[in-house]
Amino acid sequence: MAIYLSCRSLCLCPLRLVPLKIIQPYLCSFLHESAEDNTGVLDDFTSQLMSKKASKWERKIELIQKKVKPNFLKTNNIKNLDIDNVNELFQTAIDHDDYSTIRNLTKHCIENDKIPSYNILLNILSLHSRMGDKNSIIQVSTLCEKIRPEILQENSNFQHYVAEAVWIKGDITKSLKIFETVYKENEFLRQIIRSKLRYLILNSVENHSEATLVNLIQFSEKLVQEYNDYFTLGCLWQACILSEWFTDQQIALEFLNKYTELCKIIARKIPLVVRISLKHHRTEIVYRLNEVLLKYEMDSEVSQVLLALLDYWIKQGDFRQCQEIVLWSIENDIEISTVSQNSQLLKLLVDNGKHIKIELDAPRRTRTDYKF
Repeated sequence: MAIYLSCRSLCLCPLRLVPLKIIQPYLCSFLHESAEDNTGVLDDFTSQLMSKKASKWERKIELIQKKVKPNFLKTNNIKNLDIDNVNELFQTAIDHDDYSTIRNLTKHCIENDKIPSYNILLNILSLHSRMGDKNSIIQVSTLCEKIRPEILQENSNFQHYVAEAVWIKGDITKSLKIFETVYKENEFLRQIIRSKLRYLILNSVENHSEATLVNLIQFSEKLVQEYNDYFTLGCLWQACILSEWFTDQQIALEFLNKYTELCKIIARKIPLVVRISLKHHRTEIVYRLNEVLLKYEMDSEVSQVLLALLDYWIKQGDFRQCQEIVLWSIENDIEISTVSQNSQLLKLLVDNGKHIKIELDAPRRTRTDYKF
């Protein structure tokens, strides 16, 4: 049996099939052999995380050594503190995820006309918005209007924080209207709005009504049409494709057919989406996604999907599916790099009853019917 792959040819002798349980570790080692090359990068990344963690604890120890105590709140003595001490009180509460103390500190700052430093203030507002505490945001806004009105002007009266709080409380339609207004009026805040919408959309699609999804689609498409901004639509695509509902998955695939530019935007999301889908054994949506990627000749992404599927079926112990994936990739001239570069792995995966020859100068096939 002869197989020709791209610019290399491999001559394979007939193979006697053996039980998959015996060769499964061997296959997995081939598929993941390149992981060792990234050991240094992974070590560096781990070291950075550990360094950040150590810095955080050093900060906490430093605060304790300075004896910054939150008992000022109990005696209402915050009015006697300077801004540095107020900042330290807030930072201690933030480091300990102590929202109750943050809320009390905010209340005392409002009562005593004190505003923490700019970065601390934005951090506090973000925490209030994530907790759905619209009233505290409005009160801080009123305080800034009296003491530092320039902060309000730069941040659109903190309306993007109000929008997040309103969303958390369940009124997504109203929240989207506020977000749209701020997005339109303040270009400086657009990146912050994108970041908030990413979190909100990914955690909201599956648990809300069809009307909510319609509003999200209209909002996302409006950003594409008026500002050529695909970010929010990409987040919505990810939420829909990972949904348990078939209708949501279908909407995600329709997005790719409607907006060809979206394919490029979501390319980096595909490995995560495929990994999560296969973790929950949702193979059908992975195959359907692969068809769309093939349609737009996104060969690199198709190769990633096929490799993930191959790895999945090896772990599931389904040798026939593994064979069909490799044969399909050869017939459609899609290179699965880890497989095509190892003749021994090909011997294990390709059925000895098949005989496939791909001519180098032959036109690319457009067949997408899967046997697996």
